[in-house]
Amino acid sequence: MMLKTRFTRTLKLGLLLAGAALCWHVAADERDQQAFYPEDVSFNAAIPTPEAFLQHPLGQHMARNDLMVAYLKLLAEKSDRVQYEVIARSHENRPIVTLTISSPENLARLEQIRQQHLALQQPGSKQQINDDMPVISWVNYGVHGGEVSSTDAAMPVAYHLAAAQGGQIERILQHSVILLTASFNPDGNSRESAWNWTFAANTPVTDRVSALHGSPWPSGRTNHYWFDLNRQWMMQQHPEPVGWVAKFHQWRPNMVADFHEMQSHKSYYFHPGAPDRVFPLIGKDAMALLSDVVQGPRDFMDSEARLYFNEESYDNFYIGKGATYPHLYGSLGILFEQASSAGLLDTPRGLLSFRDNIRTQYRVGIALLDSAVSKRQALLSFQRKFADATEQLAGDDKTKAYVFAVPGDEARAFHFLELLRRNQIEVKRLARDINVDGKTFLADNAYVVETNQPTYRMIKGMFERITQFENNTFYDVSGWTMPLAFGVDYAPLTSRSYKTAEKVEASFPAKPAPANAQVAYVFDWRNYYAPRALYRLLEAGYRPRVTTEPLGTNSDKGKVTLGRGSVVMPVGWQGGAEANALHKLMTKIAREDGIDVYAVGTSYTDSVGMDLGSNMMLEVNQPKVLLVIGEGVSQYDAGEVWHLLDKRMHMPVVLLHKDKLAWVNLNDYSHLIMVGGSYSDVADKTVQKIDGWVKDGGTVVGIRDGAKWAGQKLLDLSPVRISKGKLASAPRIDYADKEHAEAQDIIGGAIMAGDLDISHPLGYGYTQRLIASQRNTLLAFEPPKNPFATVVKIADKPLLSGFASEENQQQLAGKAMLVAEPKGKGAVILFTDNPNFRAYFYGTEKLFMNSLFFSGAFEKPRS
Repeated sequence: MMLKTRFTRTLKLGLLLAGAALCWHVAADERDQQAFYPEDVSFNAAIPTPEAFLQHPLGQHMARNDLMVAYLKLLAEKSDRVQYEVIARSHENRPIVTLTISSPENLARLEQIRQQHLALQQPGSKQQINDDMPVISWVNYGVHGGEVSSTDAAMPVAYHLAAAQGGQIERILQHSVILLTASFNPDGNSRESAWNWTFAANTPVTDRVSALHGSPWPSGRTNHYWFDLNRQWMMQQHPEPVGWVAKFHQWRPNMVADFHEMQSHKSYYFHPGAPDRVFPLIGKDAMALLSDVVQGPRDFMDSEARLYFNEESYDNFYIGKGATYPHLYGSLGILFEQASSAGLLDTPRGLLSFRDNIRTQYRVGIALLDSAVSKRQALLSFQRKFADATEQLAGDDKTKAYVFAVPGDEARAFHFLELLRRNQIEVKRLARDINVDGKTFLADNAYVVETNQPTYRMIKGMFERITQFENNTFYDVSGWTMPLAFGVDYAPLTSRSYKTAEKVEASFPAKPAPANAQVAYVFDWRNYYAPRALYRLLEAGYRPRVTTEPLGTNSDKGKVTLGRGSVVMPVGWQGGAEANALHKLMTKIAREDGIDVYAVGTSYTDSVGMDLGSNMMLEVNQPKVLLVIGEGVSQYDAGEVWHLLDKRMHMPVVLLHKDKLAWVNLNDYSHLIMVGGSYSDVADKTVQKIDGWVKDGGTVVGIRDGAKWAGQKLLDLSPVRISKGKLASAPRIDYADKEHAEAQDIIGGAIMAGDLDISHPLGYGYTQRLIASQRNTLLAFEPPKNPFATVVKIADKPLLSGFASEENQQQLAGKAMLVAEPKGKGAVILFTDNPNFRAYFYGTEKLFMNSLFFSGAFEKPRS
């Protein structure tokens, strides 16, 4: 039985099925009276509409994530065009579902299609582009869980593809394989939908100050740990992007459409973006083809006199986001942005409706899929040409490979190798030692990434340092050189004089159990998971100590030399702990934390450093951490701290809303962490309370704005006044140049060089003074009067990767990035850069961990 589906009939059916359920008013916006589904399309009545399944009209509420997932599963059961797959699970164990949709005939030969499609993308491919070769299109929704029309639009798009009848849908299905992912971020989506249901009303409230139109901190935009997952395509530090990027590489679609929302006063945007803000390795041919493909959405929007814009504001520069990452692999990434409304909202452009927003995203999506079929030959040919062009670029590049090493830290090396593998980059072992510009890379711990690979563009994107740009205005960060972020020693190789060994597969470096120690166990602080291991010991009630100088000793594995901050775990004097229990724990540390644990049979060291019983060994106390969160605090900065401590280091973190600072008993905690955000609402009485707690032995760790606040309020240390470069000196600038001129006076998410005091306790675990950190503010301090307090000084020539004007670089040079100042029995530690940025700055995370374990290890200078 066929059925003409119209809005009125759908609404009637939805209300009928709702029964005794609460029936809130559906927005009466003029556009809501338009047919939601195309009036000239018939639908299979055996397949339920989203409205029938949800028991409310689309747009009346935000669809609950669990019901959305159930509906997608039902479509796969009801339609022979649809296959259902869970490609990942979120931190909160919610499924991330992808539907594979095509004609039944195509689904029957799906693996053959996939293999042919991948073969087409090999350099010099002989694969023919036949009439029966489908275009591969991927539409994805809800990477920002608070962008409500994105997630909800997935349901009518999936319904249309599963149930529509007629010539257009038959053509789309015959000539396409469509991947549809309904919610990239189900945890954030669930937070947002709960808020939407809580504040929905019988009578629509269009005032933007109403609770419905603004979910509370941390909002639904982010995932469980408050990360923006749309910045994680290249980084993949969370299970959600690990799953969906693997799916991307399984297919390498011709087109990836990424649906979002933007501010409610805007209209509708889709790529191509600003022409002069495109990553250099994305060709103009890609942007031209993209513009052709989005003609379908343009035609639909024009047919209904809906306003939209292209080629402004948004860009294709940062290669780690969903609409740009695909371009590095020959796919067209296309961003769609819809003006946001969670209900019915008054805007400067008129009344905006959630239901109409869903309709627009749905109809644009179908128009795009239809357009991709029309451009099928061009899209398939582009991917073949892209592969050959990439091979040519690699062949012409003077850089033939990159060599890198992470001496003394196999766990960090593993995570870097894992990142490369997930991005389909092949790595080989270095077969013999080489010297590059005075630096020696040893074959036993060095690796080689050759540039002559199909993933050449991503390799260059990850390894190159770009500091010159056509346009200095950035939507996101401007520098992300991965070896710098991971703190990896690396160098480009411009000749083929190097020799490689076998291909490397990333595997965690689990270590064998140490022998039973007679006197002590020791391990090096350079290891990435050394803080996790130390916390295990403290949590178990042991009393480890830490070296203040390098340590050389004989062990069960021969002579070893360990750096400052190495952990010494005595067997005796542990309050009656049994030796067998300690050995089991040290074995667990070796295996699970990837740390070489050495068993030592004597306190006497006859080579380097102090004896094991030295009074110069530091006592270490178990950190008890308070992290300030809530309104006014950066959810991203706070989430990065929470994720690092909770997920990676297995350390408990007490999350404290800022307005609770006034009454919490700080004496129950050792550390108070204040990240970016605003703290102007912290009362003077609370400041005095925190100040007294620090003097009694507590430690405040400030990051970015938190560092500025703590420096001013607790140390009377004011940040450096950075003059606004060109804006300050220019007598007159044309208003048309305002955006570009203002861009010169910011740091565009760049990587900066610092000089690290590796002898300072906060520098333990580092062997080189040069350190790279992520900077997106002009915040810095003059070096304090205490000559030992500047732990990291910004380099004289600081810019390593990304954009910073010459004026800003000169003003920042020589200033303090990291300050550690004793105060009474406690300390105040100030990071003006973000050491935990987006969970991929492995190279600076140890600075932050040191601020927790070694905050009591430095003293004021003697007067």
